[in-house]
Amino acid sequence: MAKRTRSEPGSSRSSGRRRATGTQTHVPPFRGSHYRLLGAALGAILLGFVALAYESITLAPLLMVSGYCVGIPLVLTWRSKSARTGSANDRESRQP
Repeated sequence: MAKRTRSEPGSSRSSGRRRATGTQTHVPPFRGSHYRLLGAALGAILLGFVALAYESITLAPLLMVSGYCVGIPLVLTWRSKSARTGSANDRESRQP
């Protein structure tokens, strides 16, 4: 068996724990616009199931595929303008 070495304090090896700093603020990943887009995607999926109940073989798949394959991935990958500009700490450090 391989011998396990113990890392010294201050060494470059990380124990997997992150230290929390008091200056960082938590930015929620989803904002109101994300929830509206998620509601629209879930609405399209729900309307697709309703159309399926009425035996619509054209409208139902279009609504459900647009909700599952376009709407939900769009919600998960879309970032608002404030999230793209960086945190307040990044902006403060760039100022002279």
